Amino acid sequence: MTNSVHDMGGMHGFGALTHYDNEPVFESDWQRKTFGLMMASLGPFQVNLDNVRSRMESISPTTYLSVGYYDKWFLTLEDLAIEKGLVSREDLAALAAGKDISLTRDVDPIPADGMLAFLATGATAARPIDTPARFAVGDQVRAKTLNPSGHTRLPRYARGKVGTVIADLGGQIYPDSNATFSGEGPERAFTVKFKATELWGSEANAKDTVCIDLWDPYLEPAT
Repeated sequence: MTNSVHDMGGMHGFGALTHYDNEPVFESDWQRKTFGLMMASLGPFQVNLDNVRSRMESISPTTYLSVGYYDKWFLTLEDLAIEKGLVSREDLAALAAGKDISLTRDVDPIPADGMLAFLATGATAARPIDTPARFAVGDQVRAKTLNPSGHTRLPRYARGKVGTVIADLGGQIYPDSNATFSGEGPERAFTVKFKATELWGSEANAKDTVCIDLWDPYLEPAT
């Protein structure tokens, strides 16, 4: 999330969430296909999820706020396909007009059984790390006030706020560097619990808390 409208956590004005009984995994078939295409494209296009998230944050604010979740995935897939030379913008315009195109590059398909296994088990972001933990469970920590120009997983509403470490997650891929292909750069991550009143002031419910997984470079001692 960057310092723009893409960092929407804790913001007002977007309306209530709609809850459905027996909600389907996908609301429509095109969303299912978009999800499958994105998962199948990570390997052939040589990208990672942090880089994909960063690409989504480059969508113009006007578009980002006016389209749905899987629309953002679809727009990112289009940009990836163009960048990797699979299609051109003219090709996409022709497809949108109902015309046929010929691809200039082949992409090896991922076997269906391999993709099903990946979706069933996932891929861990845990990595070995030798650096001793700077914080222990129970420590009070402050999320740093950072204003990065690129991708980060430190939400804006938590910056400068004090919380309590409730879990040491060990070494994890560092999203800020992984998003730019600067290396996985493993850093120790912690689960930090914040009081709602700390995040949003006295009008928040005093009984509410928010738990956020935060990497060591995002944190400093509270005192």
